[in-house]
Amino acid sequence: MTGHRIDGRVMAGLVQAVDWFDNSLQNVLASKGFQPLHRTHSMIMVHIAGGIESPADIAREMGLTRQNVHHMAKTLISDGLIEQAPDPADPRRTIYQLAGSATEIRSVALETLSRIESVLAARIGAGAVDDLRRALAAEWGAEIQDEEDMAAALGESRSNAAGRA
Repeated sequence: MTGHRIDGRVMAGLVQAVDWFDNSLQNVLASKGFQPLHRTHSMIMVHIAGGIESPADIAREMGLTRQNVHHMAKTLISDGLIEQAPDPADPRRTIYQLAGSATEIRSVALETLSRIESVLAARIGAGAVDDLRRALAAEWGAEIQDEEDMAAALGESRSNAAGRA
């Protein structure tokens, strides 16, 4: 994130943090001879590795359509990184799994991500990384749907929310 200015907004910082992590991961993988992944491919892999295997769930988590996820997954399947399989809970549906042939890149990526976290801890402090991990793991509640929902979440009266709309 050198040279980038975070404007104090949480969302801007989160986006820049994802960029820093993914760019660092892709750089290290490329330096070890692996083909770099498109950001969306990388994020799909992260979700699958995290246990989110349903195309619909991945799409919802990433803010994409299921069709977009299927389209992007085709490349990952043809590259031998993920496999499509019947969902054990509902054989009419499919799930994605990390492919057995992707053992080496998976191992290198997981080790690299761990080491990137260590670099971050060395740069900003282990306590700051622990605080970040706790904040991201906390239950944030349901997404805000509209101004009225936001006002209710903030404990504001309807007249205050209406004045801003």
